[in-house]
Amino acid sequence: METALLDVFEQARKVVEDADRKIAEEEERRREAERTKLVELLSARIEEAFDFTSKEKLELEPRYDVLDGAGVVEFVIRSMRAIFLLSATESNRWTLRVVEDGHKPLLLCEFQGGTKGDQPSQRLAAARIVTMIGNWVQNANGPQVVPATKPPARWQDRIELKNEGRNEARNESRPEPTYGTMGKFLGC
Repeated sequence: METALLDVFEQARKVVEDADRKIAEEEERRREAERTKLVELLSARIEEAFDFTSKEKLELEPRYDVLDGAGVVEFVIRSMRAIFLLSATESNRWTLRVVEDGHKPLLLCEFQGGTKGDQPSQRLAAARIVTMIGNWVQNANGPQVVPATKPPARWQDRIELKNEGRNEARNESRPEPTYGTMGKFLGC
């Protein structure tokens, strides 16, 4: 091919690349401005609806972000590899969801936020969030409660039951220990 033709192609590519880069930069600035606006609105709504203690803020590390075009507050529980998302709905209603590694988002609760100027309602709303996160973490991490069941009777237990009458006669509060089969021979 001729060098003049190659130069024309190269110049056209540069024009297209420059135009595409400018369009992408402008789009990125627009998205960042929109994101900033959403985060600022969310921040103002959070300040009106919730009164977190400094310790709660330190432990839960709230971060403002945008998810699916809506502002959300992320509370990250690193030991659980879970993120709790607090998002506003209509008329001061809020939803709290948990997103755990490898699982679909789970709705924990939907509740009314506090009212600006009414500090007890703001504190209560913040306490609801902390409580729901705490309940979820403890249920996910805590000991599994297994209902108490009666263990199967062992031959040592049967010997103790058989000797229970003798122990009552001696006014002893607990039975004497048995030592395997030797207890049978000693009459224990």
